[in-house]
Parts: sequence; C-alpha cells; structure tokens
Amino acid sequence: MDLFKRTLDAADRIVVVDQEAYEMYADLVDESKLRTIPLGVDPDVFEYSEPDDSHELVAIGSLRERKGYDILIEALDQIQQEYPEVQLHVFGDGPQEDELVAQVKHLDLDENVTFHGYVDQSIVREHLSRARAFVHPSRSEGFSMVRLEAMSTGCPVVVTNVSGANEMVRDGEEGFVVPTEEPEPIADAVTTLLSDYELTKQISRQARDRVEEKYDWRKIAEEYLDLYRSLSG
Repeated sequence: MDLFKRTLDAADRIVVVDQEAYEMYADLVDESKLRTIPLGVDPDVFEYSEPDDSHELVAIGSLRERKGYDILIEALDQIQQEYPEVQLHVFGDGPQEDELVAQVKHLDLDENVTFHGYVDQSIVREHLSRARAFVHPSRSEGFSMVRLEAMSTGCPVVVTNVSGANEMVRDGEEGFVVPTEEPEPIADAVTTLLSDYELTKQISRQARDRVEEKYDWRKIAEEYLDLYRSLSG
C-alpha cells in the first residue's frame, strides 16, 4: 500500500473510468490530479439496429462463478413459465460449463438454453442485433465493455448493480439495473421487456443514444488528447 501511495503521489494525473473509482482515489490523492474518462466503444463496429419482436436473450462472458450464470438460469426458469418459448443464447466458455449444463438439465430448460462456446465476435453482434435483451448477471465486475457493446447495438440491457453500473445504465432508461444474487428481479425485468415491444424499442434507442453521447471511442480519444496537451503545456 505504501508503494502504491508513493506511485499515486508521483503521478501528474490519474485517470479513472467512473465516479465510483473517482471517489475511492479521492481518499488517497488530491482531487486536482484526478480525471474521469470512461472506456469507449466503436459505434461503427457495434452498429445500431432496432431489436426484433423476439423472445431471444443473450448473455456473454466466461463461464465462471463470478459471472452469475447460475442466477440467470434460475431467473430463466421463472421467465419460461410465462414465456415458454424464450431462448437464452450463452456465448463464452469456462470452468463452470459442466455445472451450468447440469443445472439447465435439472430445471428442464434444455429447449430454452443454447451454449455456443467461444465464437467470432461477428456472430455475437448478429445475435445482439435481434435479441430482446442482453442479460449480465455478474456478482462482481470492473468496467464492463460487453455492456457497452450491447447498448451500442441497441439491445436493451438487464445488468446487476456492480461497480459503475448505475453510471453506465440508468435504471429504466437504457435498461434495468438489478441486485446481485437475486433471480427474481432479473426475471421481472426481462418479462417487462418481453411484454412490451414499444418499451423495448424506446429503451433500445436510449441505449444507443447513451453510447453516442458518452462512450463513443472517438470522443474518449479526444478527451485523452486534451489531457496530454494540458500536461505538455
């Protein structure tokens, strides 16, 4: 910790990605050193399209406990009772795969869940472009690029309230922010979207607008250039 503090003291500027990180570092260094610049996404790569009136859900990430897929599968068990045709597409691999497959079988959700493994990003983008929602049930997370990528495509997001979540996704505007470890709020948010296509389209557009306003990588690059120029002056 002592070395870390000396490193911070020696820095001319310290860049943090969100307000939560800013507040943490503000306890360690003078706030005049701090600058908040989020990470960004390329909206030309993750192109916007209005979501289909589908019952498809997408989840992306490594299959490990921290990502909360077991909670998502419990939520899906509730969702399919109201929407038996719901389809969850899971992209990623990892050490929890066998356990999650067994959970799906135990809950008799084989017809509702597809584990795609690791695939090319173009396939993921194709699924995001037509999905009703992107669901990200992580128990913990840093700055989540995959949430931004989903928002950029216009896919409404249902995300857990981990670090920086409420700053990226305003609950009820670009998607829904739900507690960690609880399947019922995930199920409620997803069924809200499935039951209201007009709301889905509204949130889709607002998600894309949020990316263009705050997380376009070109604007982020300009902020870094401004920062470097201020240091060299």
